Amino acid sequence: MSLSPATQSRRLTMVITELDVGGAEKAFARVAIGLQRLGWDVRVVSLRDAGPLTTQLEAANIEVSALQAGGLLDVRAIWRLRRELLRRPADVLLTFLHQANLMGRIAGRLTGVRRIVCGIRVADRRLVVSLPERFTKGMVDRYVAVSQSVADAHRNICQIDADRITTIPNGVDLEAIDAAVPATRSEMGCRPDDQVILCVGRLSRQKAPLDALGAFHLMLSSFPELKLRARLMFIGEGELRPELQRRVDELGLHQSVQLPGWRPDVWRLMKSANVLVLASHWEGLPNVIMEAQAAGLPVVATAVDGSQELIQDQLTGRLVPRGDLHAMANALGEILQNYAVASLMSRTARSYVAEHHRWSACVTQYDELLRAL
Repeated sequence: MSLSPATQSRRLTMVITELDVGGAEKAFARVAIGLQRLGWDVRVVSLRDAGPLTTQLEAANIEVSALQAGGLLDVRAIWRLRRELLRRPADVLLTFLHQANLMGRIAGRLTGVRRIVCGIRVADRRLVVSLPERFTKGMVDRYVAVSQSVADAHRNICQIDADRITTIPNGVDLEAIDAAVPATRSEMGCRPDDQVILCVGRLSRQKAPLDALGAFHLMLSSFPELKLRARLMFIGEGELRPELQRRVDELGLHQSVQLPGWRPDVWRLMKSANVLVLASHWEGLPNVIMEAQAAGLPVVATAVDGSQELIQDQLTGRLVPRGDLHAMANALGEILQNYAVASLMSRTARSYVAEHHRWSACVTQYDELLRAL
């Protein structure tokens, strides 16, 4: 018995730059698994190595190929991806992140993929990103932006019509976060009465961990009563780690600042910490903010791009100007000193994210868009 057009499997190849444990990569895996469950025949290609998310994808019976390509200028990725697409043709190609978007659309056109959809995850205005995007925009059938601010920025960068960009926000796994057991302070390397600030994300220029460290240092000066109890934990790895560690040592903060690298129990840490800080210079729709809101953790973030769509200042968190370390320090100190206000903001933020950011809704929107194409 043949399947009806509404239920027959459609071949979908999803391409991403790498499969590390960043926010975009985790969202990519959730979308892939969700679409597989909705009847798509999904395969995944990583331009670089396989990465830790491969296990999660393969457990959902999704084939993963890693092309072992290098950085942005490694054009070998185009020919390796072309070979993969010839080996297993796709009806639709869905790509995430700039390198995968660029290499994917070229390889897709070379192999005759019927529809190419590119996921725009951040409002990256650097020329190294915007110029290639502008020159190859004609190869793309549809863009999917993670937030309205990202959609607006990308439309302006590439000079494309509004009807070519669809906004599909990320979701958050409320049930899994609810099930997470709060970490003990000993597991965090802290004392029971410490005030713990989390900074979660890649140690990169975009995420500006040095700004977070600078704001923490200023906070200790402005709120001396916190000096003996405040702790800052950087959860993540990246190219700025040596510089960040050097700056910690220069400021004499080695007893107050921890750099444990990536930890798989981030949700447990969020449920035990006192506040999350995100000092990013640009963003898409930060998963880490939604996860913190779902975990009941107050958030202080820079007022950039999608962060402004998740936080209403003084109601669901605190927004401060990008690069304004004094404003960030004051917001952090005020939250740590005022439990009642912080608790109210956390409850309001939790209600918002529970209502507006479910993974089931995100995957359904992708399914509807791809089937319409």
